[in-house]
Amino acid sequence: MDITAFDPKEKIKLSCNVLKTLACVFMFIDHCGYGILHNYMIAHAMDIMPEEYKTLNSLYETCRGIGRLAFPIFCFFLVEGFLRTRAVVKYAFRLLILAVISEIPFDLGLYGKAFNWDHQNIILTFLLALIMMTVLKYMTQTFIGMSKQLLCLCHVCTVIAFADLAYLLKADYSWKCILLVAVLYYLKGLDTLRLLVGSATVSWKAFAPISFVLLYFYDPSMKPRYKYAFYLFYPVNFIIVYLLARVII
Repeated sequence: MDITAFDPKEKIKLSCNVLKTLACVFMFIDHCGYGILHNYMIAHAMDIMPEEYKTLNSLYETCRGIGRLAFPIFCFFLVEGFLRTRAVVKYAFRLLILAVISEIPFDLGLYGKAFNWDHQNIILTFLLALIMMTVLKYMTQTFIGMSKQLLCLCHVCTVIAFADLAYLLKADYSWKCILLVAVLYYLKGLDTLRLLVGSATVSWKAFAPISFVLLYFYDPSMKPRYKYAFYLFYPVNFIIVYLLARVII
């Protein structure tokens, strides 16, 4: 057997649906960690014994670590969706509606109250990232006579501007999301390099780079299904976390 000719991608192929389902599971675990365990430890801080607190905190850290696997997967498919869609305006409108619908469940699930202006849900960040990619694409297609150096400067300024905007709006993952989306967008078509640089971009958080191992096995020929189910799961998962927290806490 020729080991050098072995390609694991020929044996393992993951569809968009499988990867998004995994991301949803990771995300739900993460939200349970914060919305339930974290809030429980705060609410009962005076009643929890040191050993119990240590166990709960370890479980909390594990949940949050697992949750970090979801973020790169969703960013990856945001970029893939942009590259494949012929209706960017409709795509942006769906994200806008979802961001609005998700805000109260987001605040309830993580903070136990209907409004928390200090933290906005990640769909808003995704919407900003989508608009950024649209602007970058427009500049590339329109500023044809511009020098490469000046065009590059315009692109860099655009990414920085959207990163600052996400930060000022206090959107989830803020500039980190904008940066990762920009990296995945610019390296489109360079599969291996794209995954390696993407992995390095999220190395600020433990476990997050592992997502790119899963994405290595992504098979784009397997058509996505149940698109709206994944949209709906985002606000619904916060409602579930909130209800569980009301029972447990």
